[in-house]
Amino acid sequence: MATQMIRARYTISAPTLARFNAAIPSGERSRVVGQCMHLALQEREKRLEQIAKAFMADSASAACLLDDAAWDSAAADGLAGV
Repeated sequence: MATQMIRARYTISAPTLARFNAAIPSGERSRVVGQCMHLALQEREKRLEQIAKAFMADSASAACLLDDAAWDSAAADGLAGV
């Protein structure tokens, strides 16, 4: 299945764009920008995963986790549509 491509518009400083255009051939720019976006997203997701793991491992989170488990249990008893 082919990936859908869309055009996007971003504001970038003129010197940075000039350097990018000089360094990256026109046929490769979209791919390189896409790779940079992908890497940036991976870094953010990695950080969020670290925060979630720290929360789950922290004993101070136990009460919140118990509340969440109780809610899930109640929802399974038919309260999901309420």
